[in-house]
Amino acid sequence: MASLEQALASAPLWAVGLPFFALLVLACLTGQWLRGRFDAQRADSQSDGYLLSAALALLGLLIAFTFSLAVTRYDTRRTMVVAEGNAISTAWLRATLVEGPEGQALRAALKRYADIRLRLPDSGQRRVIEAQTNEAQAMVWSRLKAALPAMSPPIGATLVNATTEMFDAAASRKAERQARIPGRVLDVVSLYALLSAGIVGYVLGRRDGQRHLVVTVLLFLLLTLAMVLILDLDRPWSGGITISPQPIIDARAGMN
Repeated sequence: MASLEQALASAPLWAVGLPFFALLVLACLTGQWLRGRFDAQRADSQSDGYLLSAALALLGLLIAFTFSLAVTRYDTRRTMVVAEGNAISTAWLRATLVEGPEGQALRAALKRYADIRLRLPDSGQRRVIEAQTNEAQAMVWSRLKAALPAMSPPIGATLVNATTEMFDAAASRKAERQARIPGRVLDVVSLYALLSAGIVGYVLGRRDGQRHLVVTVLLFLLLTLAMVLILDLDRPWSGGITISPQPIIDARAGMN
């Protein structure tokens, strides 16, 4: 299961979608073969249609639940990008209240920190960026401690709060990026989709194959697209649906 979860998380989407579609077709053909092999003499009954409808309805419910979970993760990541951009802007505005060389050093450290955070979405070495983020945070905190004696207590307190909120926003983004749809959920949905495809082949096995071929292929194509979309939403970096770092870009532009 671990290798399957790793493949679903890292393999190209087309490399997941094509085998999944092929497995759906294979499961359908297997169901059709079982119908012809063990139940060839029994005529179609109304209960077969009820069985197929119930299986597909439950499959649709499972896919809808998983899709809702993926969209929720995506919205949370987008909200956290906005929160981090706002936190950086707030810390910068309060740092402009610090005068003297200590204030200049603090603002230079904040600029470097924002530049590092801007490179995070486009960098292929994100662990390196996270390590540089930790170093930049230590530098900002060091500059802040050096500047505190030159500030009045109210300004110092608000600047400390703004800086810690900026650090917390970065930590929250990192934690949310690592939070994915549980692999067991994807395993169960995939398995249920394959079993449903087998039921489709079993129920329609005695009927006119040409008449139902197009509809069956379209159904499997829709199921494949739904699974690929769910996986795409669940990939913060490698998916086609990504989150714009515009709030952090705006925050950095305000520092010039």
